[in-house]
Amino acid sequence: MAEAAIEKEAKAGAVPPACQVCGADGPAPLVTQHGFAWLRCPQCGFAFLAEMPTEEAAADIQDTEMGERYIAGYHKKLDSKMRRSRRRVARLARRMPGKRLLDVGSNIGCLVEAGRERGLDAVGLEINPALVEHASKTYPGARFVVGTIEGCDFPDASFDGVYCSEVIEHVPDNNSFVAGIARVMAPGAILFLTTPGLHEYTKGGDASAWPDFGAPDHKLYHTRDSMRRLLTRHGFDRVSFVYSFGKGLKLFARRGPRA
Repeated sequence: MAEAAIEKEAKAGAVPPACQVCGADGPAPLVTQHGFAWLRCPQCGFAFLAEMPTEEAAADIQDTEMGERYIAGYHKKLDSKMRRSRRRVARLARRMPGKRLLDVGSNIGCLVEAGRERGLDAVGLEINPALVEHASKTYPGARFVVGTIEGCDFPDASFDGVYCSEVIEHVPDNNSFVAGIARVMAPGAILFLTTPGLHEYTKGGDASAWPDFGAPDHKLYHTRDSMRRLLTRHGFDRVSFVYSFGKGLKLFARRGPRA
């Protein structure tokens, strides 16, 4: 149980980590699945792994085999993925103050290609080299870069819009991830972000019946409150949640004035 994991840490002299989002101490045990203990912040509801992997260990998960699985899965529904990407690019482009677009976690490249079709200066950033190689071959007119938003060398304030879909739940450190996004966004630039919501996984009082949280690939889940707090901390304003057919979190946020 998660309680046992916390007790084990206490006996070893370790203290359960404070919430990444609001800094509150005393995270509450949420659930243990397949040996992975999850905690939940009592203040903002943010849920996270009790033992968070390092960024290096997390990157190791993104190997060639995983990239090939993504490629195979996405190509079975490529037409629908491109239709969705074109719709999302249109929604984002209407809000962007310019044409420079970054897709953080660009996968097989659909969103970047949709942006290029629309006349945007679109770039894809992806941690998995196999996915970048595939995207570059599939969409030779688009630009794709291997790397992370935390370690990329894009200049400050170099994008008018950032798209980030189903990525943040995979990263060990929310703050360095969102800080990296904020750094490359110009004042007034727009972020379009989607991620699974914690509410999708915690329906009903019987935790043993909850769906698999997906650890260690998935490392954290947000509530609306925790996501708003996180983005506000890193200089975003006008955070607006929009309806999601998939029941997850979907939002637009504006990069506020730079300090």
